[in-house]
Amino acid sequence: MLRQILRPSGLCILILTTAIVAQQKSAAPVAKSATSQAATPPAAMALIGSKELLKHATFLSSDALQGRLTGSPGQAAAAEYIEAHFAKLGLEPLGDVLEDDDTSSQARSFVQHYGIKRTFVKDSELQFGETKLKYGFAVLGGREMKVASKAKLQFVGVGRTRGGRSDLEEDESLAGKIAVVVIKPPRGTISAVMSIEQKMGMSFSVFGRLGGTARNLGKRGAEAVLFVQTEDKVGLSDVLNYLALSPGKATVAPNFAGADPGMGAMMARPRKDAVPTLVLSVEASNAVLGELGVMPEQLTEYLAGDRDAVDSKKDVNASLNLQIGHDGDARASNVVAVWRGSDPKLRDEAIIYSAHMDHVGVRMDGEVFNGADDNASGSAGLLAIASAYANAKEKPRRSIIFLSVSGEELGLWGSQYYSDNSTWQLDKIVANINTDMIGRSGPESGPDEVTVTPSYRHAKYSTIVRDSVGFAKQLGVSFTSGDKYYQRSDHYNFAKKGIPVVFFCSGEHEDYHQVTDTVDKLDGAKMERIARLAFWTGWHVATVDPVPRGLGRQKQW
Repeated sequence: MLRQILRPSGLCILILTTAIVAQQKSAAPVAKSATSQAATPPAAMALIGSKELLKHATFLSSDALQGRLTGSPGQAAAAEYIEAHFAKLGLEPLGDVLEDDDTSSQARSFVQHYGIKRTFVKDSELQFGETKLKYGFAVLGGREMKVASKAKLQFVGVGRTRGGRSDLEEDESLAGKIAVVVIKPPRGTISAVMSIEQKMGMSFSVFGRLGGTARNLGKRGAEAVLFVQTEDKVGLSDVLNYLALSPGKATVAPNFAGADPGMGAMMARPRKDAVPTLVLSVEASNAVLGELGVMPEQLTEYLAGDRDAVDSKKDVNASLNLQIGHDGDARASNVVAVWRGSDPKLRDEAIIYSAHMDHVGVRMDGEVFNGADDNASGSAGLLAIASAYANAKEKPRRSIIFLSVSGEELGLWGSQYYSDNSTWQLDKIVANINTDMIGRSGPESGPDEVTVTPSYRHAKYSTIVRDSVGFAKQLGVSFTSGDKYYQRSDHYNFAKKGIPVVFFCSGEHEDYHQVTDTVDKLDGAKMERIARLAFWTGWHVATVDPVPRGLGRQKQW
């Protein structure tokens, strides 16, 4: 699910903010649906089971896919897996045109491409003493550069260059030196249990100081600046996944008309003369401090303010070979297919099921953001729902489109591109059903609950949500409001086009956007209930005559 972050100060710029739909008093009478309460479950719904769901989620969240960052080989591998599944089911491709001829039917691929821009680390290495690092560091700033520097390491404490507690002499030069700066942990006790918002806020407060420190050390002549961490209780390494690039983890921006820059705008753009600045993982930091002979006890006392300086070696040779490349013509991909309806009068109308396949990549220390719940779970739901339609004994009257998008985590790019460049007549798309994070329980939903938007309190509440309430009851599921997510997942781009939407989700939990979001924590039974609910909701829309319509705010579900 698209990340929501508060604006930090300092080096980074951040433009992505998320509007939360206001909880307002109802302005319309309750709209009842006898159809939804009495409906018989479609027989094909029983084909959706936890075994298939967990199989798909296990592959998509495996280490082999390296966190499925948009435009990466891992995201391409996810797309290939989804394409193969659609092809095996006999679905019709609905992606890019392969042949543009004069016939009424054009051959299409399952894949729809859109443009992105990538900035990435290549052929880079940091060496100090006998230690070589090809991984374990993040590079601040997003400009192209090529650095080949040989210098001595110099430990400069927390990098103060002015005042009574300066870590450098008044006129001390760092020419020919790579400055090593220890990141001072936040003050006070840090709770072992913090929400992702708390971690992000504390990490941003730390991150905001790094840019100024690096600039000041650059003015003293430093060849480069290495920030080291003695611990990472606030998740700075996780935040750097958004604000920096590292070997194997590019930064990505959209490159198509009308694109929301989203997370692609978070990377700071330093001046061309800015000193190369790296942040090291805890493991790599310990290696650097070890080579410098910095004693942990002295460092602890120094950071506590009980010591003015730390003893360290002055003769450690180091080299930094750093290349930052840029590709302005890269591509990312959606996968889209259709199961044609059976009714000659209604088959030109379609329901779109959507889910995003991408996640946020690999942390600088090599830990993979597997994204099992976010969103291997919702993608698994999409694939299992496709299986159920393809293996049903009867076809729905309307057509069913299955859309797996990328770029959701970075700004809802894939769904924005598809909704602006739809391969189906847009005014014939009657509904969108989106699944994102359906595999966990947490503060917002229990095992038999699902978080839904638009809720009955929302101005865009519609018959598709109202009817799904009745289906949910028969499945033993109740709804909680997910209106704070109305603008945060792929349904929103269809809602902006005036298409009725329903978004099924479990809400955030302690592993949200953490490397601990792994497949062993998924609740297969809950995934099955939500996927079956999504199937039933779409099947109903695809078989009854009236299309979904808006209801406005109501007094209850």
